[in-house]
Amino acid sequence: MDEVLLLALLSVAGWSLGVIGFFRAGRALREVRRLRAELASGVVAARTGPVPEQVLPHHPVFEAQEPAPGPEALPPPAPAAVPPAPPRRNLEEALTQRFGLWLGAAALLLSAVFLVRFGIEEGWLGPAPRSLLAAVLGLALVAAAERLARRCPHGSAPDLAPAALAAGGVAALFGAAYAAGPLYGLVPVLVAFALLAAAGVAGLLLALRFGPLVGVVGLLGAYVTPMLVATEDPFLPGLYAYLLVVTAAAGLVVRLAAWTPLGALAALGVALWAMAGQHLPVPEALWAPLVFVPAATGVLLFALPRGVGGVAAGRVVAAWAVLAPGLALLPGFGPMVLLEAEAAGLLGLCLVALLRAAPEPGLIRLPWYAAAIATLAVAGWALPFWEPTAEAVTIEGVPAVVLPGLEGWAPPVLEPFIGLLAALAVLHLVAGLWLGARRGGWAGLGAGVPVAMLLIGFARIRGFQPDPLWAAAGLALAGLLVVAAGRAMRRGVATEAGEWAAGAVAALALAAGMLLTDQWLSAALGLLLPALAWIESRTGPRALRVVAAVLAAGVLVRLVLNPAVIGYDVGTTPVLNGLAIAYLVPAAAAGLAARLFGGTGRAVIWLRGVSLAAGIAGAMVLLRHGMTGGLEDGRIAFVDVAAFCGLAWLLTAGLGWLQARAPLAVRLAALRVVGCAAMLLLAGLIAWTPLFSDEKVPGITIWNPLLAGYAIPALVAAVIAGSPGVSRRLARLLGMLSLLAGLAWVVLEVRRLWHGPRVGLAGEGFDGAELWAISGGWLVLSVLLFALGLGRGWRGPRLAALAAIGVTTAKIFVVDMAELEGIWRVLSFLGLGLALIGLGAAYRRAKLPA
Repeated sequence: MDEVLLLALLSVAGWSLGVIGFFRAGRALREVRRLRAELASGVVAARTGPVPEQVLPHHPVFEAQEPAPGPEALPPPAPAAVPPAPPRRNLEEALTQRFGLWLGAAALLLSAVFLVRFGIEEGWLGPAPRSLLAAVLGLALVAAAERLARRCPHGSAPDLAPAALAAGGVAALFGAAYAAGPLYGLVPVLVAFALLAAAGVAGLLLALRFGPLVGVVGLLGAYVTPMLVATEDPFLPGLYAYLLVVTAAAGLVVRLAAWTPLGALAALGVALWAMAGQHLPVPEALWAPLVFVPAATGVLLFALPRGVGGVAAGRVVAAWAVLAPGLALLPGFGPMVLLEAEAAGLLGLCLVALLRAAPEPGLIRLPWYAAAIATLAVAGWALPFWEPTAEAVTIEGVPAVVLPGLEGWAPPVLEPFIGLLAALAVLHLVAGLWLGARRGGWAGLGAGVPVAMLLIGFARIRGFQPDPLWAAAGLALAGLLVVAAGRAMRRGVATEAGEWAAGAVAALALAAGMLLTDQWLSAALGLLLPALAWIESRTGPRALRVVAAVLAAGVLVRLVLNPAVIGYDVGTTPVLNGLAIAYLVPAAAAGLAARLFGGTGRAVIWLRGVSLAAGIAGAMVLLRHGMTGGLEDGRIAFVDVAAFCGLAWLLTAGLGWLQARAPLAVRLAALRVVGCAAMLLLAGLIAWTPLFSDEKVPGITIWNPLLAGYAIPALVAAVIAGSPGVSRRLARLLGMLSLLAGLAWVVLEVRRLWHGPRVGLAGEGFDGAELWAISGGWLVLSVLLFALGLGRGWRGPRLAALAAIGVTTAKIFVVDMAELEGIWRVLSFLGLGLALIGLGAAYRRAKLPA
């Protein structure tokens, strides 16, 4: 027993000496720091003698004249004293004044814990003395922190020792309250809750005196307090009222001490408690965490001082105060049982963000964040089950028109959802009308949110099915936004007018989508592009170009990547049918919009590309429709591959033209991808022609899939090969593909002229006249290429012509000599001879260098 007492005394003595030495070392370090600050500020330099006067060198060439006597001049003002630079914190100072102090606070807390634990194990202390000693220790540490803070001089570097002691004291007080209540049950539940809350709030208030470390400890303790007190009958309104008080205290500390990380930590605590509260087994009170979100957000936002929008850290904390609690309102973080409370939470969050951002231009993003959260929430809203009561009028079994039911455009069970959409739209519309003249996109917010709400309602209730009533709502919204744009124009605020007008165009597009289908919808959306360009020319906001680019992308996706085009009711008339409306109208509208916008910006280049792509796609689709009489056949046949090949080559040419005018890395990558695809398709068609696949080639002579699969790619490849900037290796490859495609096109066209749509070799072989016609066609192609090369002075076409003549000569001497008889053999060799002699004469007459 004596050894145990001796060990205890030695431990206590060592601990006491360590604490005393800690304080003495801290005092010595502070004295050294004070002396260093005096030396740096020039106090010692003032005690030295005067600085000797500087002697300037004498130049005898120019004699200075004595100035005329005059009033005595005033001495020049003394230069402003430059404050000394703060001393750099070295490793020793960082270890002793920052990390060491934090570690010391943790060591003090652990020492108290170990001492109490040792006393419990030895049976020295009961529950009540343990709790009392912990409280006494906490108060003693806080008192020691206050005494040390008063004795510390205010130097250049903050002293963290008082903060470390105060943080340890708050933690000890919190542990004492927990031991007296939930752990040992010495006090009732409400008293224990009050003690724990008092410890947490005391930590927040002590943070104003000792710094953020104490505030973090107090905030964590205050937020953890409800988790430590168990009760069989939880009262959620009281719980969240307490949490709101804690949040308000944290906001007060942030406002008075400008500690922004504490505000972000408080926002995170609000979000976690709001999410957790929605899963508690108290369904009748689940409204409390949902209403707590906008209330706590408002407390944090309005606790921030005025002018916080001009500071980056302040904007970050404000964004956290909206985004973190707002996540609790999204469908994935809660059961969404009380939809009315969910709606109140969303409306409250948007209202708080609008009111806080109104006087602060730097906080304009807050209502956009809240609107984004509200949009995501209503997009995933848990709608109750309902059955539409509309009645379809049929004619011979085919639905002709749909008459709305007794409930109108939606059943009564969906009225709360529609009411929420309308409330969000009206709230932001009023805010936009009120604050639209200010910079920052207030008018865009007021115009964009109503359009988004109308779109979500139409998608969730009607499922994108055409409905005249919803279309009328879209037209009414567009009219209202046009009135707002006119009001802004009369006030002379062109930017605001442009934002309202862009919203009106979006509402018109949405109304068109609610009423129109198929090709009519594509044409209507395309016609909105010139309208946006015209609005920009009258109002000036460059952001409309981005809106036009996004709308053009949607139109292009609808035209190129939309398999439903096959089912459009476009009629059977070639060219002049619904496909021309679906493709050529948007193509022309995009080109007109690019011209009206003007310039060479990315949006303009993109509009030109959309115009080109839509026009090419429309031409190829019209070609396929004219050749087959429709688009219903879903099989991938030679016709489809040929059309895709022609489209790929035309897109390659268009992208190359755009890249030459305005180089862009993205367009260059697209050019390479599309160009490779075009070459692979053409190589595949050359290797596996309808001669071997025995597929039908519909259409008429010349105007058939062979034109798209061989002739057009051959022509485009030849043009690209002769373009400046193309490498020699690529030019040779393109020239070879062009020549092979041209020769294949001649063979297949002659074959189709002789045998009809079935050009395969499985039926009949080549007869004499057909072989002669192929040779003649190759010779004509060679002559045309050689004439082009001679006339333009291009070497590539001349070399291609010589290669074609070589192939033709080989065919005539190998195939025609063996297969042809009579007059056809004579004509074949006669044509070859005349062609060779004529080409030689033409070459000599041109007098080209060797």
